[in-house]
Amino acid sequence: MFILSCITRSTGLLFLFFDTGNGWFLIVSGILTAMGDSLYSGTLDSWFVDKAKTIDRNYQIDHAFSLTTSISTGVSLITGFVGAQFLANINLAYPILAGAILLLCPIPIAWRERRIEQQTPVSIENFKKTISNRAITLQTMKDALSSNKNFFCYSLAFLPITLIVTGPYNQWQLFFQQGMKTVQTGWILVGVNLLGIVGAYIAGYLLKVKRTMTLLALLTIINAGTIIFAANVGLKTLAIMLFWIHVLFTSSDEVVRYTILHKQINGSKRTTLISVNNTLNAAATLIALGVNGWLSDTYSIGMAWTITAVVGLSLTAAGYFVISRITKQKVVAPEADDS
Repeated sequence: MFILSCITRSTGLLFLFFDTGNGWFLIVSGILTAMGDSLYSGTLDSWFVDKAKTIDRNYQIDHAFSLTTSISTGVSLITGFVGAQFLANINLAYPILAGAILLLCPIPIAWRERRIEQQTPVSIENFKKTISNRAITLQTMKDALSSNKNFFCYSLAFLPITLIVTGPYNQWQLFFQQGMKTVQTGWILVGVNLLGIVGAYIAGYLLKVKRTMTLLALLTIINAGTIIFAANVGLKTLAIMLFWIHVLFTSSDEVVRYTILHKQINGSKRTTLISVNNTLNAAATLIALGVNGWLSDTYSIGMAWTITAVVGLSLTAAGYFVISRITKQKVVAPEADDS
């Protein structure tokens, strides 16, 4: 699956590279890229765990994943900087071509290390079994949500944050590149990667704060406030610094929120619940992209960021307020029963 994922995603980028303004090339590129991402999801991690456990049953996986994450972040920083700062100034299509080529590089290694997989033959019985398993999964999902209402409340409360972060995450190159003849966003990308790592590290200390809702509210205010000021400050250097602060606290906020979500889970349905949360986030991001895109076309990128940040902050604050009230009621109820 990993090899197929690399080929599919590389082909998708090649369609984008050879696009001459034909909308169908862009659509095919998007479809192939999405398919490649789906094929990749979890395959390399699963192979790594199986391979490590085969060599040493007592192998500590967590340390290895920490190392590989650091390496991949460093590689992303270097390749992103080279692509944005150098290749893009030669031709805007060259970073896309470089990405397509780099995606093919791991294939020889993966091919050498591949295992022979047992393929399940296609039959009516297997098809019926697949449908039956999906029906059970839907019922399992319903049962998991009904027994984890706190998780569902937090998951819904976190959704409006996509309005705050989606625009800046997808448009920051366009925003800071305005009025410039050459591409100069490579240095900004270095700051984005470094501060993202620092933000994730800081989250470990922030999670020690006992007043959870206050922490979440403060992080959301900082994230929304920095983007609003960055979009309207008028001074490019100051706007970049504010954007970096936004990246720093967004990274911290993401780690904090996901940790809190995991703490709300009761029982053994963790994978199912996280899958539901990811699906809701994907849907919310799709809506946020549409809203942000329309506002950007109608007004400007800066105005789009400002409006979505204000709306996202308001909706998130309302969600946190509801959770606080529910939490207080649950605390008061046992005390009343004891008295």
